[in-house]
Amino acid sequence: MIQKQAPVTTHKLLRHRDYPGIHQLPRYFEVGGYQTLHQVLGKVPRAEFIEWLAVSKLRGRGGAGQPVAKKWRRMADIPGQRYVIANGDESEPGTFKDRELMEENPHQLIEGVILAAYAVQATKAFIYVRLEYEEAQARVRRAIDDARAAGIVGTDIMGSGVECDIQMFVSGGAYICGEQTALIESIEGKLPIPRPKPPFPTVSGLWGRPTAVQNIETMMAIPLVVTETPEGFAAIGSRNSPGPKVFSMSGHIARPGNYEVPMGTTLRTLIQMAGGIPGGRFKAALTGGAASAFVTEAYLDTPLDFDSLRGVGAEFGTGAIMIFDEHTCMVGAAQSLLRFFRDESCGKCTPCREGTFHMHNWLAMIEDGQGTRRDTDNLARLSGMIPGTTCCALADGACMPVASALKHFMDEFTYHIEHGHCPPGERPVHLPYDDVEGVYHTGDTVGMPPAQHHE
Repeated sequence: MIQKQAPVTTHKLLRHRDYPGIHQLPRYFEVGGYQTLHQVLGKVPRAEFIEWLAVSKLRGRGGAGQPVAKKWRRMADIPGQRYVIANGDESEPGTFKDRELMEENPHQLIEGVILAAYAVQATKAFIYVRLEYEEAQARVRRAIDDARAAGIVGTDIMGSGVECDIQMFVSGGAYICGEQTALIESIEGKLPIPRPKPPFPTVSGLWGRPTAVQNIETMMAIPLVVTETPEGFAAIGSRNSPGPKVFSMSGHIARPGNYEVPMGTTLRTLIQMAGGIPGGRFKAALTGGAASAFVTEAYLDTPLDFDSLRGVGAEFGTGAIMIFDEHTCMVGAAQSLLRFFRDESCGKCTPCREGTFHMHNWLAMIEDGQGTRRDTDNLARLSGMIPGTTCCALADGACMPVASALKHFMDEFTYHIEHGHCPPGERPVHLPYDDVEGVYHTGDTVGMPPAQHHE
């Protein structure tokens, strides 16, 4: 099949916005799709390809921000079967970028998965899709079938002699399924309960074998290391966290949706791109989704990358940014977040199971006008004690909005305790974590669902 070279594009991950219809294989070929497989498979030694990723400084987009090359090197000296898993179980409030990527550009995902499998010598890969993402499931399944029929998935990929079979797996529908070891447990047919670590999946993962688990966006960035060159990729955006990044903007913002910008872009810039805050001023934001800390106006010009945000006590997470305007009651916002974490805790670890339950109850009492100073003291104590005591990061993430709300908005907690209600002009918000729209509500929906993309 003759493949045409892609023209210059303004998007690298959200390419479908420049080239509609690339979820279909013929169209993806037309814009240069799968060319990287010809360049790499069987021609670039696997260890050398991992070094390309090291030079590119590509870091995982799933939350932890670990350098991809460093992670994959751990698998190098372990003989036998290896696996690759693309994690598309995106189920935290405010996150919806992977949904668009899987629905509209599934072949770039497959291309990245094959390159990852080649690098770590895996012959079997899984694309793990959230239960509620029915359109993404259909598009990914069709893309895999079409790629297999075209000789891109399976044995002797494009005549390279390289083998990689890909299978789609639908999650069990719980937030905890997105944790990499719980995800592995569910693929093995077990309950999605996190495993103690170490050993880490790169040493003992799926069926006890070395397994590379990466976020959907991370997988889709891997072909860009080839097309942009490792040095070119490293020159995009932030020095230590380079590359293009898709940010999901939701909340009190004029145009909620996904926005692709270089890593290191500031929150102020993204708010401007999303049309600003209608009917109010900026009050706070969660920069890494629900499992992150509130930041205030003082941090609007902090570069949005892993190191810069951690330097100010915040988290980058997956790049899900939730905006709260000046009318938001931060006690109510924290309570809504803790209700999500309380309900989604798998219950395995006592600090998480009991801690999220009690923190939500204390926040609810304060919000309902029945709280005391002792409740805020308990919140501060527990949110400082829990992190680092559980098998996975769910409890750590639950503590961050609580601790940061107490740090930045203690006056609102005090007002609730002294007056029994929200401060004048403020209202609570409720996160609809039981749907897939990625926006939250103040009685009515704020903004538009992410299916209406903006940029």
